[in-house]
Amino acid sequence: MARKRVGNKRVRIIAAAAKLFGDKGYHDTTTAEIAESAGVAAGTIYIYFSSKEELLVAVFEEFLGRHMERLRDGVQKEKTPKDKLIRLLTLGLELMQNNPDSARIFLSQLRQSTKMITTVSKRSSRAYKDIIEEVLTEGTHTGLCREINVPAAASMLFGAYQSVVLDWVADGCSYIVTDLTRELSEFALYGICRADHEEEGAAQ
Repeated sequence: MARKRVGNKRVRIIAAAAKLFGDKGYHDTTTAEIAESAGVAAGTIYIYFSSKEELLVAVFEEFLGRHMERLRDGVQKEKTPKDKLIRLLTLGLELMQNNPDSARIFLSQLRQSTKMITTVSKRSSRAYKDIIEEVLTEGTHTGLCREINVPAAASMLFGAYQSVVLDWVADGCSYIVTDLTRELSEFALYGICRADHEEEGAAQ
C-alpha cells in the first residue's frame, strides 16, 4: 500500500505541473503552487524531482510517451507507405492542435533547457523520427521513395514538421494547424518520393 501512495503522489505532481504550466506558463509557476495543487507538502516535490526543470522534463516525457503509442498504432493500421506517411503527419499535427498549451511550453523550453534537449529530444523526438524512418525504409523497398539516406531524410522531415508547429505557436495558435497537413504531406511525397510511382498493393 505504501508504494501505491508514493506512486500516486508522483502522478499527481506531474498532472498538477502540466495543468499549471499550461495555464500560467513554466516561468510563472512555482513549485509551491504545484505542490498545493497536487495536495502534497512543498518539500515532497524534491523527493521525486531535483528541480522544476526536471519536473518539466517528466511532464513532457509522460505526455509524449502516451501519444507516441497513439501515433505508432495509427500508422500501423495503414496498408501502404504513402498512407502511413500521411497518417503520421496528420496525427502529429492533431496532437499539437489538441494540446496548444503543451505545444507552446514544449517548443519554447526545448530551446532553452539543456535537460529538455538532452532528455526529451533524444527520447520522445527520437521515437517520432524512428517511426518516420520505418515508413521511409518501407517506402524505398516498395519503390515509393527514391534512393535516399533514410536517417537524414527523416531528420529533414521531422524538422519541417517542427517548423510548421513553431510558426503556428509563434502566431499565437491563431489558425488550425491541421489545415497544413496536405502541404506538409506533399512536401514529403514530392520531395523524397517519386511522383510517377504507383504503389504496390494500393489496390489490395
